[in-house]
Amino acid sequence: MKKLTLLLFVAILLIACQPAAPAPVEALAGSVNDLLGVWWFPQGGLKMEFKADGTCRVFSGSANIGQVAEGTYTFDAGKVTFSGSADCDVNPTSYEAYVTTQDGNPVLLRMQVVGSDPCSDRANVLKGIGKFQNP
Repeated sequence: MKKLTLLLFVAILLIACQPAAPAPVEALAGSVNDLLGVWWFPQGGLKMEFKADGTCRVFSGSANIGQVAEGTYTFDAGKVTFSGSADCDVNPTSYEAYVTTQDGNPVLLRMQVVGSDPCSDRANVLKGIGKFQNP
């Protein structure tokens, strides 16, 4: 009985001493690679895909609707500048991109407009937090 109690005590001690999972860390995007992939913005019910070729596509969360917009973007020093969309980008608009990572993987995307965004639809969607879907 003493051996069993000692064994249980050691097992509990080992489990309790395991390091906690690292907390998520938010930082200004360091490169365009931090953004590549599909991000789900539940506030707007839209998915936004950043592609390596500088194009950005927006999809409805509804499978029945599909792609709703496409444009181009550039990345420089943590800022994403949207341009080239037929719907919104008469004047390019910039956002600071803050990516939250956990265990080195992207988890969340928070966009902070620099100045203002004349495209109210995009501004409303990007007020929310994007959740990483896939690379």
